[in-house]
Amino acid sequence: MKGICCLLIFSLVATQSFALYEADSKVVKLTKDNFKTLVLESNEPWLVEFYAPWCGHCKALAPEYNKAAKALDGIVHIGALDMTTDGEAGQPYGVNGYPTIKYFGVNKGDPIAYEGERKRNAIVDYLLDKAREFALNRLGVEIKPEPSNDDTKVVVLTDANFDEQVLSSQEAWFVEFYAPWCGHCKQLQPEWNKLSHQADIPIAKVDATAQTELAKRFNIESYPTIYFFPAGNKQNTHKKYEGERNAAALLKYIKEQKPVDGQSQKAGSDVVNIKSDESLNEVCKQLCVLGFLPTDKVEQEDAVQVLKKTALSLTGRANVGWFVGEQFDDFEAELNVIGEGYPQVVVLDLSAKKHYRFRRQLTVDNLNEFVKGVIKKTETGQSFSNLPKLNAQKTDL
Repeated sequence: MKGICCLLIFSLVATQSFALYEADSKVVKLTKDNFKTLVLESNEPWLVEFYAPWCGHCKALAPEYNKAAKALDGIVHIGALDMTTDGEAGQPYGVNGYPTIKYFGVNKGDPIAYEGERKRNAIVDYLLDKAREFALNRLGVEIKPEPSNDDTKVVVLTDANFDEQVLSSQEAWFVEFYAPWCGHCKQLQPEWNKLSHQADIPIAKVDATAQTELAKRFNIESYPTIYFFPAGNKQNTHKKYEGERNAAALLKYIKEQKPVDGQSQKAGSDVVNIKSDESLNEVCKQLCVLGFLPTDKVEQEDAVQVLKKTALSLTGRANVGWFVGEQFDDFEAELNVIGEGYPQVVVLDLSAKKHYRFRRQLTVDNLNEFVKGVIKKTETGQSFSNLPKLNAQKTDL
């Protein structure tokens, strides 16, 4: 009787070990006996979860993994291997935590760690991309991986450089406060890296365990904490991000943000014809883009339209104004706008006390790229002590 009870208990445990995925699931049960044949010797792609049945994260993943497998049935194989019973098969793949998910593509000997969101849509999107690569490989097309998931564009902020980099900038910033040991931070990392390659504003991170002054200043009590610092004046305007932690959701959030402190869309997109020191000072309260335009009305209007479209994309980051060329020639001379004809454009950064000559063809894309370079301090400018005054206006232009 005792032997029968032990057998029943063993059978129950064995059954429960794969209870995450029922018999009718499209998730293939992988074992130490079939792993090599089904996965490693296969000419087809596989996504494999290495799990433990008692793992809470594995249990949370199971319904999403099931639905992804059903959606991709016949396209990409999706399997699961119980490390508590068949760990021998997963041992070569550095499984140090559960669940560990690996994609076995063209090179089965070097599987790729899946580090995306553990949701059905994210898994399906990832595998459809991989299936395309797999198919193109069969056609002999070389697939060059895009460096969109590295951290080369993520700005590292510290107690020493935060104010200069973020608060003194007219640019919007997205900043993650993290702890190196935090599991949720590790899950966010590939998405944050990806976002840095997609967003048109700086994406940054702060190690809150090392930069303790910043952590205290911004009341960082949990990890990761993400703050959005809007363009323009940043005095107490930052907002905590509470949405989904994937690149698509984060990018959508950035695009939805509006200017603050009265920097309305209408005000930001106005292009002012500057005719006095008063209007110049109004335009150049912050970073400003100044166009010096031809007297020919058709050419002048074409240039004004470029400035207007640029102003729309720079809302909250810079104001835009324009002059008729040679109308204030002493002022132009102060900014070195001489001897090259019109239109000419100069960007003034009053906080840095520098002006920057734009020397490319006047298009919206070129001017946008240049102004963003000024904001990010990748353009070279010339210093000035004070905003020059306008000389007497010429009335014959």
